[in-house]
Amino acid sequence: MRKLYILLLVPIALFAVLFTGCDAEEMGSLKDISKPYTGIYECEKLLLGGKDYTDSFRSFTVELSGDGSFSLAYETAEGGRGGLGGNYSLDTEKGEITFTGKQGARSVSHTFPYEKGSILVDYNFFGTLLHAEFSMP
Repeated sequence: MRKLYILLLVPIALFAVLFTGCDAEEMGSLKDISKPYTGIYECEKLLLGGKDYTDSFRSFTVELSGDGSFSLAYETAEGGRGGLGGNYSLDTEKGEITFTGKQGARSVSHTFPYEKGSILVDYNFFGTLLHAEFSMP
């Protein structure tokens, strides 16, 4: 029954697109529409000053939503939890992702490389290099 419903829905959606006066160029590319980069990215590597802290966390994730918002969440090995959120924009042509969040009354943005489906973070954390790699499982 479900397959029949899906088979009927596809032609209806196609007719709606063809006959609503939409221009295919205005719609954008398939990647723009499907947003394959959305989802949960898990921290695969976390270094601070060259020391590996990956095992210090049970969970450390960044979730990219289709509406342009992100949430970062973590749980330490001892059970402490925290996180933050904001907005993001991804430029697949440049291979960059920009995160924007509130810091007090002002907005702060940071841009990082986005390569082969991974977010690569190199950040000067109070004079010490923080390196993190997030990827989808």
